[in-house]
Amino acid sequence: MAVVPYPNPLASAQPVEPAPRIAAASPPQDTALAATVTRWLREQGVDVGGWPQLQRLAGGMSHLTYRLRYDTHDLVLRRPLQAHGGLQRMRREFLLQTALAAHYPVPAMLRLCADPAVAGAPFYLMAHVPGLVPRRRSFADAALSADQARQACENFLDALIQLHRIDPCALGLGDAVLAPPSAHHLRKLLTHWLGRHVRLKTWHTPDLRAMGQWLIDRVPARQPACLLHNDWRLDNLVFDRDRPSRIRAVLDWEFAGLGDPLMDLGIVLSYWIEPGDHPLMRRYQWQPSHLPGMPSRDELVERYFAVTGCSDRDWTYYQVFGWFRYLLALQELHLRHALQGGEEKAFFTGVWALIHYLHWKCRALMRRG
Repeated sequence: MAVVPYPNPLASAQPVEPAPRIAAASPPQDTALAATVTRWLREQGVDVGGWPQLQRLAGGMSHLTYRLRYDTHDLVLRRPLQAHGGLQRMRREFLLQTALAAHYPVPAMLRLCADPAVAGAPFYLMAHVPGLVPRRRSFADAALSADQARQACENFLDALIQLHRIDPCALGLGDAVLAPPSAHHLRKLLTHWLGRHVRLKTWHTPDLRAMGQWLIDRVPARQPACLLHNDWRLDNLVFDRDRPSRIRAVLDWEFAGLGDPLMDLGIVLSYWIEPGDHPLMRRYQWQPSHLPGMPSRDELVERYFAVTGCSDRDWTYYQVFGWFRYLLALQELHLRHALQGGEEKAFFTGVWALIHYLHWKCRALMRRG
């Protein structure tokens, strides 16, 4: 059975068909990986000094990420899980971040490697950005005051708004990197997602066909061409260690695309957990949005609309869209880890209960909408 991690809104002009099931590629052992990457870098004219300290970094469900610390360079290697394919995604991420560097805080890109023989799959290298990367229940190793937590969240939302205000034409990228949005394309993408849901569904999880059809039938005719991250979470940002509310870099551009900025906001809310949420939601939270001082979902939405002046006409639609995308991701993670024996099997074994709970919440939202 095929598993394609995390649906990718509007990333390319054509939906990507699920690949045949392939076990996650085993990268070379640490010593061999360090040797082959170092040799390749020197062949590319990058004079890295000495032998690297290699460390696999935590986080990331669809990629492997390593830190390589040389005497002269501190680098991060990012590659897909699968040995075959992935070059198109790696190239797209690399080109997008290279173009964004003059406009937005992203890591500095160094090299893209198309040869899977070097690291077990295509990959790219970028500069490591030192700082704090929040995790599921903590702001890395920093103890934030309530005021610092609130300021960090205000900066989190303001950085998203700043991204939405970048003119995509200024990046000079073609349709292969940033496909023009349209109602037709969004409808086609939702239909593709729905078909994949049917193929991957097991008895553990609810039937999402009515939810998907609700979205297909109500696709807004107006599709702005704003630059979207499509996975905006606290744990995809690097915060300054000395000033923890300050954002140093934005990571993980795998799902970036063009579309309505409310799509990004809907995705933000699907991940945002509050202290009073159901225990199932708190168990499977992805970021420490429950900490004292962090705003509620309603406060985030109110601030977004107050700062941007955006119309909220299609807001209910994109709330449902955010939940639908999240439910599909959870379904695939449950299948890959709990049922197919992935490395996070223990964590995802009971996530089917959360999928049922969120589906129930979504149906209530759809009735109100």
